[in-house]
Amino acid sequence: MLICPHCQYENPDTNKFCQGCGTYLEHKTCHNCQVSIPLQAEKCPHCGASVQTILWGIISQEQPKEPQKSSAKKTPLVSSQNAQPAKVVETLEYLDPNQRYHLALSEGKALEPIETPSSTTELFQGRVIDRRPLQKSYLATIKAEQTELFGELKQDLNNSYLNVAQYWNLIGLPTHALPYLIVQEFTSTIPEIYDAWQYENKGVVLLSDRSSWDLLTDIWSRKDLPLIQILWSLNEMLNLWNSLARINCTQSLLVKSNLRVDEDESFCLQQLYLDSDDAKPTLRDLVQKWQLWLEESGVTNQEKLTNLLNQIIDGEIPTVDKLSEQLHQIAPEISNLDLDRTLDDDEFDLSSPSSAEYDSEEFEDFAFFADDDEGENIAYERELEEQPTIVLPMELASIVDAGCTDIGSQRDHNEDFFGIQSRTIKQENGLEKNVSTRGLYIVCDGMGGHAAGEVASSMAVETLQKYFQTRWQDAIPSEELIKEGILLTNQALYQTNLDNSRSGSGRMGTTLVMALLQDTKLAIAHVGDSRIYQVTRQRGLEQLTQDHEVGQREIKRGVEPEIAYGRPDAYQLTQALGPRDRNYVRPEIQMLEIKEDSLIILCSDGLCDRNLLESHWPTYLSPLISSSANLDEGLFKLIDFANQYNGHDNITAILIRIKLKPSQ
Repeated sequence: MLICPHCQYENPDTNKFCQGCGTYLEHKTCHNCQVSIPLQAEKCPHCGASVQTILWGIISQEQPKEPQKSSAKKTPLVSSQNAQPAKVVETLEYLDPNQRYHLALSEGKALEPIETPSSTTELFQGRVIDRRPLQKSYLATIKAEQTELFGELKQDLNNSYLNVAQYWNLIGLPTHALPYLIVQEFTSTIPEIYDAWQYENKGVVLLSDRSSWDLLTDIWSRKDLPLIQILWSLNEMLNLWNSLARINCTQSLLVKSNLRVDEDESFCLQQLYLDSDDAKPTLRDLVQKWQLWLEESGVTNQEKLTNLLNQIIDGEIPTVDKLSEQLHQIAPEISNLDLDRTLDDDEFDLSSPSSAEYDSEEFEDFAFFADDDEGENIAYERELEEQPTIVLPMELASIVDAGCTDIGSQRDHNEDFFGIQSRTIKQENGLEKNVSTRGLYIVCDGMGGHAAGEVASSMAVETLQKYFQTRWQDAIPSEELIKEGILLTNQALYQTNLDNSRSGSGRMGTTLVMALLQDTKLAIAHVGDSRIYQVTRQRGLEQLTQDHEVGQREIKRGVEPEIAYGRPDAYQLTQALGPRDRNYVRPEIQMLEIKEDSLIILCSDGLCDRNLLESHWPTYLSPLISSSANLDEGLFKLIDFANQYNGHDNITAILIRIKLKPSQ
């Protein structure tokens, strides 16, 4: 089957056009110049950019129990030149019988050996080219056939998943694929698994390729990097330790070449390394690696940190929690060293963030894996005890927004309406660059029949925009000011209904979601079932609003969700703007602080129905956090997909990408 990259529709292999949306399946779009080019092209003929789908492959090969004599000539995974282990491939070869995945030759090497904890299995790694990227993967096929089994993998790990590895081999998946399947939906720190299969004595796992990303230790080597940022990255590793221990992958933090940063210098791993059952890494092992890497990176003025690490090695600080607490305590002193170093420098590296004095109170705890389940043995759940996390004081680095509305595939008119009013001011000189912003974002989904719905939604947006033009002064509006604006908007709609003698279901009305952003301060408000979401690298997708509908009302009253949404009126709105006076409108308002790179989504229910975002955010939203992603293009793709997935209603969305940097 061919998976349409535009709408994810499954097409027969012989199709040239997608049966779902009509996309031409023999061409692709160059990521650099956006020109349509042949699917099999290796380089864009227009701009010269490489357009191949490059993956990172991890291949396991079981060693035979006894030497087997055979006259048949076999192509090895790697060459045996000079009687040494496999390092140089003699001929380029495919990893699969269908010749889809081709080994990428780079600097004379295709596959390199990996040190493995097993004496019966050899591991190799290298870059791989997907020659048929639209083809449905083996892993996707297995997931569709074994939905119950994959659910059990994430819900029942009373015994180590390695104990049931043999069973997974029976359905054609290798053991070293399992950790990725457990954590892949919850964080971008771990690379996404692309495909996997087990064939005879060879197991293949293909991941998104991060081998060309910058090394964390290279960032540490920057001359003017504040020491507090190094402290921050050390604590990031500590936050991963317990979670990786549960899936037997703590070795992943002890491999220098495995510690990477993305284009926004967010910490991540290139791949996962399985621990040895005989000699599992300890916290002391991790700290010894830190000492070595810090020395190699030429990090100076670190006496406090050095003393702390020596305490770990001497056994005086035995746990991750205690070490994290100690890092928390020395952070203010490290910050002061940064400030002193900056003041003493005769030269400034303007490409690096400036040092600053940091507030020792600015710490927070975050979950590395999702914790929407309460079982003690779930591998992706964080430890319940509090662990302080070092957080640099952050300020706005950049902001980009995009909005779009679509009639949908089954409606003859559009009752949705949205509004964006944003202003960004940049101040830059030879020493610093500051960015400040103020933005008002509104999405309304109208109701009340033809014409009335359009009037209600557009009238609500325009009324609120005029209200905040005169009342939004220096600081972000207060909760009381926001509430009053919403109630005044409701009164305007309600009075229009009265003036036009509208009654009952004939009264026009609209839902509302609204976001007010001032630098890193965010206020959100909603009435009805339109929604606001936030996507971050650490926490993934989070729904920030709860629908004002009968089903949710019953759940708040203690009714079981299955019973609450078994009612025929479960999705009927309990609140909207316009149909009733202000005594019946109770907007929910939240005041938030943006503390990490975020994507904020405001949308009507035409987009979020049927759990569309919950099911597909890793594909359509997570990549848009990156500053290299085109937000308008990403939104258009999301709307097009929603038309295929839902399409029964109007579809409207606003995306806001907020990028932060250490405070100057």
